[in-house]
Order: sequence, then structure tokens, then C-alpha cells
Amino acid sequence: MINRFNHIVKKASKGLENTAAIILFVAAMLIIVNVITRRAFNAPIHGVMDIILFCTTMFIGLSLAYCAVRDGHIYISILTDRFPKRVRKVIDIVIGTISAVFLLMVTWQLILYGNNMRLTGEVSLTIRFPHYPFIYIQALGFGMLTLVVIGNVLELFANKEGDEN
Repeated sequence: MINRFNHIVKKASKGLENTAAIILFVAAMLIIVNVITRRAFNAPIHGVMDIILFCTTMFIGLSLAYCAVRDGHIYISILTDRFPKRVRKVIDIVIGTISAVFLLMVTWQLILYGNNMRLTGEVSLTIRFPHYPFIYIQALGFGMLTLVVIGNVLELFANKEGDEN
């Protein structure tokens, strides 16, 4: 059951990563087109900075979970490497649980913040586009990262090989 959960979470994370890659590509193309139109025709694209900022928040938020799936986040283990496997496993479970709770709180606060932005009608200055959809996308990214961390902790509980030492 834990393997099935992790498989689904990894697939969903990869889907979000692919979406982030498309958004990054679109943002890069938009910057290139903006530079060309500014230089060649003295006609920059209206609101390009707002669009790029929105794209940046989306591709960062959507790529967080898959980075965790690939163990791409920084993890300093210089102290724990000297401990027996069983102690390292307990430390990993404690740190993973604390991380999952923290990320769950971040996700929840992003949802609340997005609701607040939606209710107050906060929009970007240039193109007048609302902020809340991008805050919800951040919440989606952090929520998926939370699920990845929870899956890793559950896998530590299910894994018996660290119990020998």
C-alpha cells in the first residue's frame, strides 16, 4: 500500500515537473520575443514582467516535489553518518515527520493566503491579473511536496533493513 501511494505521488510529481518545464520554456520564449520586439520594433510586450513573475512562481512551486522525489534537495548528514543505521532511521523519521507537519502548515497557509487575495481582489499592477491562482499553484506544489515527504517517512516505517544494527 505504501509503495502504491509513493508510486502515485511520484507520477503526480513528475506531471507537475513536466508542467513546470513547459512554463519555464514559455517564459524563456516570452523573454526572447520581448527582447527582439523591443530592439527591432521599439515595441516591448505589455506586462511581460508580470507574466514572467507569475511564470516563475509557477515553475518553482510545481517543481519542488519532483526535486524531492529525486533527492535533489540539500541534506547535510556529516553528523548522522557516524551513527548506527537504526539511530539514523529514527532521526530520519523524526526529521521527516517534522518536515511533513511544517510543509502541511505552509500548504494550509498558502491556501488561506490565496483565499484572502481572492476576496480582496489583489491584482498585478500592469496587466491587472489576479494573484490568487498563482498562490493556489504554490499551495499545490507544497502540498505535493508534503505528500512526497509523508511517503518517504512511511517508507522508513515499512523498511526493516535498517533495524539490524
